[in-house]
Amino acid sequence: MRSGGSLSALVGACALLAGACSEGTARPAAGPPAVSAAVAPPRPRAPMYPAPELERMARIAAARCKKANTPSDACLLEQAAAFLRYPPQDPDCRYVAGTALSVAECSEFEQGCLSVDPGDLVRQLDALQEAGKDCQRDPTDAERDAVLKLAGAR
Repeated sequence: MRSGGSLSALVGACALLAGACSEGTARPAAGPPAVSAAVAPPRPRAPMYPAPELERMARIAAARCKKANTPSDACLLEQAAAFLRYPPQDPDCRYVAGTALSVAECSEFEQGCLSVDPGDLVRQLDALQEAGKDCQRDPTDAERDAVLKLAGAR
């Protein structure tokens, strides 16, 4: 009798396992899982300057605010806005932003002065204006936060 009881227990266990396995294969194998309608897709990220350029902007802003003896967040944001106003996704505007950063580094830190001429910035801005290109925008919140963090704001 014992062998019969063991056999029925074994058959029952196999039946349970077979049922669990068949439930697992009943799901579709391809495609991502269904997303609830309540979950919104992530918003596209706003174009933002890369970290090395933001570091340069923060360094220049901090130096200018220190020189003016106004080391406040407002001063840092105002100084950085001069560079952040150029849209990073536009190659021409971004090139002008790079020139503006180089000119500022030369005047603030006397670095890279051999490779940049302040007149280049004026000529580039004139060329953008003549081409009718608008390189003005408000900095994004993420850029403002990054500059403040990099400049060591309070």
